[in-house]
Amino acid sequence: MAGIKCMLGLSAKKEDFDYDRFFRAYANVWKKAETKEKVDARVLTDVHALAYLRVNAVLQQFEEFYETYDIKEGDGMYLAPEDRVAVW
Repeated sequence: MAGIKCMLGLSAKKEDFDYDRFFRAYANVWKKAETKEKVDARVLTDVHALAYLRVNAVLQQFEEFYETYDIKEGDGMYLAPEDRVAVW
C-alpha cells in the first residue's frame, strides 16, 4: 500500500496521468493462474497475501481507484470509506 500511495502522490502532479493504465499495469504484475490445490497449499505455507488480495484489497483503499472506474456503493469492489486503511 505504501508504494501505491507514493506513486499516486507523484501521479497527481502529472498532467493527464492515465490512472486506468497505471492500475491495469499494477494488476498485471500480480496476475497468475493457479489451481485450487496450489492456492490451498499457499494459504497454509506462505505468510504473504495471495496475488488477488495484493491487487483487490490494496486498490480498494484509494479514492483514485473509485474515481477511475466509477465504483459506487453496492459495486463488488466498493469498500466504505470508514473501512479503508490510510497510510501515513
